[in-house]
Amino acid sequence: MNNKEKGTLLEMFVAERLQEIFNETPSIRPTKASSGGKRNTEIGDINSKNVFVECKNHNKTTISLKVWDKLINSIPMNSTKTPLYIVKRPTGEILITLKFEDFFRILKEKE
Repeated sequence: MNNKEKGTLLEMFVAERLQEIFNETPSIRPTKASSGGKRNTEIGDINSKNVFVECKNHNKTTISLKVWDKLINSIPMNSTKTPLYIVKRPTGEILITLKFEDFFRILKEKE
């Protein structure tokens, strides 16, 4: 399996899990620009009403903050969507990067 296929599988997995939580209509899906596809007006790798998601399937042991910065800088100024940078490590472990204030807000909403 090549890197593009691995990235597509990660995006599909994340989209399905987010759909379980948000139950959006239309369903959450990878963007047309994801996995190295054509760039368009969609931001990130997954289209959702609640979050902007960038996914990376890494063969590396480090997380690139350049990817995070690119995601943050592409978000419209008054957006209320939460940015998420999701990385799958070579070990299979999946990590999420998000702003502390977003993490804190999510925890407060669960109370």
